[in-house]
Amino acid sequence: MSADLALELEDVVFRYQEKGRRNILDHTSLTIPAGTLTVLMGGSGCGKSTLAAVAAGLYPENGGFLESGIIRLYGQDLKTLDPQKRAAYLTVLFQNPDLQFCMNTLREEMRFCLENICIPAGKMDERIEQAAAELGIAPLLDQPLSTLSGGEKQKAALSCLYVMESRCILLDESFANLDHEAAIQLLEMLLRMKASGRTILAIDHRADLWLEAADEIILLEEGGRVAARSINCKNLPEHRADFERLGLFYPGSRSERTVARPAEGKPLLQFRGVSIRKGLPTRRKWGRPVYDAPFLVQNTDADFPAGCMTAVLGPSGTGKTTTFLSVLRQHPYTGQILFQGRDIEKMKLKELYRHIGIVFQNPANQFVTQNVEDEVCVGLRLWEPGLSDEACRQRAEELLDRYGLKRQRRYSPYMLSQGQQRRLAVLSVLAGGQELLLLDEPTYGQDSRSVNAIMEHLREKVEQEGLTVIFITHDTELAAAWADKIYRLEDTMLVEKTAGEVL
Repeated sequence: MSADLALELEDVVFRYQEKGRRNILDHTSLTIPAGTLTVLMGGSGCGKSTLAAVAAGLYPENGGFLESGIIRLYGQDLKTLDPQKRAAYLTVLFQNPDLQFCMNTLREEMRFCLENICIPAGKMDERIEQAAAELGIAPLLDQPLSTLSGGEKQKAALSCLYVMESRCILLDESFANLDHEAAIQLLEMLLRMKASGRTILAIDHRADLWLEAADEIILLEEGGRVAARSINCKNLPEHRADFERLGLFYPGSRSERTVARPAEGKPLLQFRGVSIRKGLPTRRKWGRPVYDAPFLVQNTDADFPAGCMTAVLGPSGTGKTTTFLSVLRQHPYTGQILFQGRDIEKMKLKELYRHIGIVFQNPANQFVTQNVEDEVCVGLRLWEPGLSDEACRQRAEELLDRYGLKRQRRYSPYMLSQGQQRRLAVLSVLAGGQELLLLDEPTYGQDSRSVNAIMEHLREKVEQEGLTVIFITHDTELAAAWADKIYRLEDTMLVEKTAGEVL
């Protein structure tokens, strides 16, 4: 026990079900030195996010069962600390920052955080303004949180942790939805925090951006146990076998280029003079909507070929996800969006959704059952209504096994890690049999092994069944390796790029 250690886990055993057969954390022991920047890596589902929640005291207080073990923050037994005191030692930035916001604007959110740790009202504004200046986020303070891009939301959530002056900040996949520039900006914020004496503990599937800044990389295996540690930029080559054994991305390695198919088929989806605004109309004048928000897409044309995989790249906040919502008629646009030559405005929504499926950035928002296997069966029955129950479950089990989810088939989807939830969402939509799939960051939060499983299955569907896939990604290497056609959203236009141009 030492105050020189920010975090200590000693022989921790934790599981979600009281009589469950699987321990998510299985005799896990881990120490994190104070004042360091440490990166935790491990395969999807190995227990990284659960470890974060247990370390922060969120579990078992809000779910699950801590069977044994001791957790200390700066030498203090976690069990002796109430939530207010815990926040002074450690706070967590989760994968989805939307789940952490309670208020309308960042300023209101920061005040709310300070109220929770009993900061006097007279000192709040000064502390907020000082934090905003130090982190360079003053322009975000009074913007509605709902209008911020993914990168801006991550910065906003991180600034809330900063203003609380927690000694240790734990980040769970903080770069997952960010483009390279936004990720660098977030890393710079974290390095300023470390320079002020904070401890930074980051969970990630990729170490590339962290490598030069990290004091140490720790690899975790099944059950949250330490497989290797003391890895840094100097001794990294000595640990390549550890990365490959655990199915993790080795820093600097690239996806092998697949043989792209000529994207010359007849367009399945077309944009003709499409314009999309960032927000919704603020008022109406002479019966017409009036917008105050800027254009995300303006008077752009694009063709998405049938039976091909098309990648859409672009910086955070440029409108990629909003464009997908417009294709589903969930966000207003002008111009024409054509599906199989038909204007989607003239199609009934039920018909449109029968042809087009989507996986959103947060897959938990689209689950419809309380069981992983049932979630896949729903999609299979949509595609094959006459499928017997036995055949349906056998096929679902085969697919879950392919996606590394067979062992979790009896779980609730909400008990899965974020990476596992994304795999399940992709698999469930693939089972639905639509002709066009829109996938928003389909591989974020995935280890190398899982990324290959997802992309190989998509490619198989494209080549064997004529499926058309359009996927948003910030991973330029993924786009170059797997896409038959690439667009980049820049300066409100969808601009076609080659693989060589995006790398």
